[in-house]
Amino acid sequence: MKFIRQAILAISLGGIIAAVLRTRGKSPDAPSQGGWREVTPQR
Repeated sequence: MKFIRQAILAISLGGIIAAVLRTRGKSPDAPSQGGWREVTPQR
């Protein structure tokens, strides 16, 4: 039973940390659209 509780706690903490990093990583001036840019030929 103790092992199951520790596993649930570890998974929960991992999810919380991932959510915090995901929301903290978004900057307001980040581009909302992705995609490829035109590449200028090198001379």
